[in-house]
Amino acid sequence: MADNQPSWPAATVETLDWASNIAGLSGRQRARILPTYQATITPAIADVESIEISGRTAADLAEAEATIERFDASVGASLSGFAVIALRTEAVASSRIENLSASATSIALAEHLPKTQRGNSNAEAIYANVETLRHALERDTAIDADEIIEIQRVLLEQHAPQLTGKFRDEQVWIGGSNYSPHGAEHVAPHHHRVPAAINDWSAFAQRQDLGRLAHIAVAHAQLETIHPFPDGNGRTGRVIVQRMLRRSGLTTETILPISAGLLTNIDQYFAGLNDYRRGLIEPIISAFTSATFATAANAQQLADELTKIREVWNERVTARSDSAVWLVLDQALKSPVISSTSIAADLAMTPHRARAAIGQLKDAGILHTNSKARRNQVWLVTEVIAAIEAFTGRARRQRTG
Repeated sequence: MADNQPSWPAATVETLDWASNIAGLSGRQRARILPTYQATITPAIADVESIEISGRTAADLAEAEATIERFDASVGASLSGFAVIALRTEAVASSRIENLSASATSIALAEHLPKTQRGNSNAEAIYANVETLRHALERDTAIDADEIIEIQRVLLEQHAPQLTGKFRDEQVWIGGSNYSPHGAEHVAPHHHRVPAAINDWSAFAQRQDLGRLAHIAVAHAQLETIHPFPDGNGRTGRVIVQRMLRRSGLTTETILPISAGLLTNIDQYFAGLNDYRRGLIEPIISAFTSATFATAANAQQLADELTKIREVWNERVTARSDSAVWLVLDQALKSPVISSTSIAADLAMTPHRARAAIGQLKDAGILHTNSKARRNQVWLVTEVIAAIEAFTGRARRQRTG
């Protein structure tokens, strides 16, 4: 990185004792374990005077913010329900950054599983991310320690409830081996430092005098450096990015699935996080601006495809203007899998009326059965599923090196 980049307080380290009690290691593995290790100490940033960036980065940042606002205003006004689909694509992309992937169909089917029947599949974990985003964006409380814990709780309550409800009480690290922090890419702060670091982070995140997208990018990098949980840190952090986008006013009508843009150039994103810990903030800000441009173009294409799908549906369906079928069509555009039970609940109509509308859409070739079983039957909205899969395909994980 260039030496003339605007400065930022770099993370420091402290040397701590390490005691390993893992049995069954090879002699080579044991030789790599040292009696001490170095853990990160995050800088205090709550009271920084400003986020200083170069003129070129500032110009890109201004363009990125304008892009988000234009997208939000245009798509939010023209395509009702896009926010629900965008929320799903955000969850899929954020999960893929953590190497969790599943088909759009299986993720949507997971939505219709009773909680008592859910397991630990990737699809169910990704749908938990959808629920977490929805839950977080419905709340308007300060993003403080309690709120961060609440977001991570919703994310992991079904799959790893024992890891929720509090910040971590153990050392964690990224990369390297799973038996010691030696050789890790990043060793997070000792768990005794987490509460104070989160309080400082929260004070920084709630400021409103540090710009918008740059503020969000820096807050995200600081939170990922703290790594306050034993699991779910990245996904929790990217949920908070969406919460901060909403709070900043950059998004008001819909959602821009920025994780899809981060996924598109994953190397830039990870390098930006590493550079941040060295006291360089422009790389992570640039990662977010690049992600904005990539995601806005991709999401606009998805919105256009969904608009065309609905126009075709309107031509294929014949019904009175007050027919329930039109309400179900609206729901089908944002819910890739539906059932008579979900339609009746979501649209406050009788199960009989819901089944009748679904039958019309089946006859029109819009809905397709997922199973021959008649009980608890669910229906696939195949054209919407294909559009979502195309979006995620365009946002596939790429590496530059």
